[in-house]
Amino acid sequence: MTKTLLAVDGMAYVFRAFYAVPYMCSHAGIPTNAVYGFHKLLQSLVNEIEPDHLVVAFDVAEPTFRDEVFSDYKANRPEAPEELISQIDLVKEYLRAMRIPILECPGFEADDVLATVAVKAKEAGIKALIATGDKDLCQLVDDDIFIVRSSMREVEILDRGGVMRHYGVWPEQIVDYLTIVGDSADNVPGVKGIGQKGARDLLEAYGTLDNIYASLDKLSLSNQRKLEEAKDHIESTRFLIKIRCDAPVKIELKDTMRCECDCGLVNEFCRKYDFQSLRAPEAKKVESPKEPQQQELF
Repeated sequence: MTKTLLAVDGMAYVFRAFYAVPYMCSHAGIPTNAVYGFHKLLQSLVNEIEPDHLVVAFDVAEPTFRDEVFSDYKANRPEAPEELISQIDLVKEYLRAMRIPILECPGFEADDVLATVAVKAKEAGIKALIATGDKDLCQLVDDDIFIVRSSMREVEILDRGGVMRHYGVWPEQIVDYLTIVGDSADNVPGVKGIGQKGARDLLEAYGTLDNIYASLDKLSLSNQRKLEEAKDHIESTRFLIKIRCDAPVKIELKDTMRCECDCGLVNEFCRKYDFQSLRAPEAKKVESPKEPQQQELF
């Protein structure tokens, strides 16, 4: 039977948990709703998928190679609430108690780390599932790599057909699709005036963005003008959207194997932050065979 790796977008799940769970705090007044929600989301994923390998990736608080190319990358994002930011380290503390590897890579985003780990798993004959709400990662989907979309109550796994159903293009067209429509969440410009339907229609007719530009004379005058005006930034946009699969991730697949948590650390964590329902053995789901530690990736 093929083994499975589950790679989780840690920051995306912290944000989702923070806004899904009403405010709660410890007896010391420390906000904890994102931690509790993260636990519930993660356990829902693990119980549904039952992966053999498990990792959680986080962004780092420093510029990445994308910021070097485009100084306004993600510049439009509002500052996250302090009550959320303060819980990121608590989530990592929880993961260490559960002995789940934490992956961070200076100069790269969590998306690139997730993609790199997924490709490493694929090359080792392991099916990879990436749990994220980021549509960019759909570009990786093939017969061995899948996207997981989940909530507190349900888990959906997207294969190639699932990507087509959700976005109207195939995984190998996702980069060109997002290059055309842009990504407002990351402040990445697309082709002004061509929306999702227009992008899908063009890619259905011509297959790729390069083919679209090679066929400008066959397009409407309006689309010709829009695509010509976007020429000065189209390649940088495509560069920003394309996920890297070569992040220098220093972790072996054997170190991502699921085992049991450290019950002592889990119970200490629960006592510290007043999580009665997370106490071991209920929280006893996953661990690494090695001593828990955050993986430094260079």
